[in-house]
Amino acid sequence: MQVIQERRESTGILKIISPTDCIKDRLACYYHADDNQCLDQAVLVAQDHEIDLDEIERWSKGEGKLGLFKQIRRRLEKKA
Repeated sequence: MQVIQERRESTGILKIISPTDCIKDRLACYYHADDNQCLDQAVLVAQDHEIDLDEIERWSKGEGKLGLFKQIRRRLEKKA
């Protein structure tokens, strides 16, 4: 389930996805297009934000990429 947060600014309402959903978005590109830059971006988000690795694992399983997720989990767990 994607979580969308809203933030009011003087120019209007800004809708923002959670860091966990951002990582899932980046991993989708990595999983399905083999885009290593997207994996790097997912790791950068994980370094700077609290994320739900269990949710990312659940989602990765649904994408048929649980084995690949297990290979990169340690990179997502590292903090800067």
